[in-house]
Amino acid sequence: MSSSVHVVEMSAAERDRAFATCRELADEFRAVGPRHDAENSFPHEMARRVRELRLPGLNIPKRFGGWGGDIATTARCVELLAYGDPAITLGFNMHWGVVGFFRGMWSAEHQGRFFPGVAREGHLFDGAYSETRAGVMGLADTRAVPVEGGYRVSGKKSWGTLSLAADFHTFNATITDPDGELPTDHAARAAREVMLVCPATAKGVRIEKTWDALGMRASGTETVVFEDVFVPAADLVSSAFRPGLFANLEWQTLSFASIYLGLARRAFDETVAVIRKKHLGAVSEAADVKVSEQQLVQVGIGEMRVLIESAANTIEVAATRLNENRDLPEDPARRLGWLEIPKVVATENAIRVVDIGMRLVGGGAFRRGNVLEKLYRDARSGPFHPLTTDQLMQHLGRAELGIG
Repeated sequence: MSSSVHVVEMSAAERDRAFATCRELADEFRAVGPRHDAENSFPHEMARRVRELRLPGLNIPKRFGGWGGDIATTARCVELLAYGDPAITLGFNMHWGVVGFFRGMWSAEHQGRFFPGVAREGHLFDGAYSETRAGVMGLADTRAVPVEGGYRVSGKKSWGTLSLAADFHTFNATITDPDGELPTDHAARAAREVMLVCPATAKGVRIEKTWDALGMRASGTETVVFEDVFVPAADLVSSAFRPGLFANLEWQTLSFASIYLGLARRAFDETVAVIRKKHLGAVSEAADVKVSEQQLVQVGIGEMRVLIESAANTIEVAATRLNENRDLPEDPARRLGWLEIPKVVATENAIRVVDIGMRLVGGGAFRRGNVLEKLYRDARSGPFHPLTTDQLMQHLGRAELGIG
């Protein structure tokens, strides 16, 4: 990862326009989100809107025609969109996250080939890096067999978020021996894991509709299947997939964190709106009970605010450190751990915020169709994003103890 990846190009006025655009689009996400959640469908109409607004180019550098959004600006935009609907935002966030990876992983030549199409034509990229066996932590079982002019790729990616709308699939694969077999030596296998790009329309690529989950149902996280797909040698965009990915993972960790911060803010506002108006009427203790006057409720609202602002401050500090190139460990393992902390804080706090909100609002929040019921389900996906909460805790412990 080069420090030149984190450069602030946008003026304050340009950032404000980006935020205003995202607030307006968030209203559209909010309007269609419940229907797509109920139908377990991807909002293709929102993909058209994202392209119309030229938002695919949000964090494409200005020299390629993009907006030039830095990591702090991108994270804030994601938070604003997630306030409207976190599931839809999770889908499109895959694009902004992987574009961030590409800024640090791809050569100037590859950026010059692909980034202008993102900025000017609205091309969308997904990142199909996970497989059923071990998620993104597992070395790719997808095989890239060397052939004349490139590779023949076969494999299956089980968490292809945004795959239904992507113009290009980016994915990791392991270059095989000439006979098509994976290396038996572990170190050799790890060294041959690469990142490739192919058009979504490439022959042999198909999408399996497998997404039916507790929450984040409108994210379009389907399975991408590669069946003897020819990928030209020129479309091998990174020969060091795993080191490059983890050296730039902050683009995903901070944007993931921002999704759940936006979710928590929405849950807070929905809860407060109900509590301010809610009366229990006559009970055995009193002729009328105003819910907002109950100490237990006041403490709960206060705790929700503490959890939200703790996450917000953690994200902001991490993004500022990156943009200012300061106060982060030089050791790659410890650096990764530190930059995963905002994701864990935001996702775990969001779960707690929604839980408190549902308890305060009462049984009505448990009914299907209540906004808190949906946010409750969406929040549950947070700890599963890589690194998972448990993986991060172990990673930090090992790094701090100097265990390789």
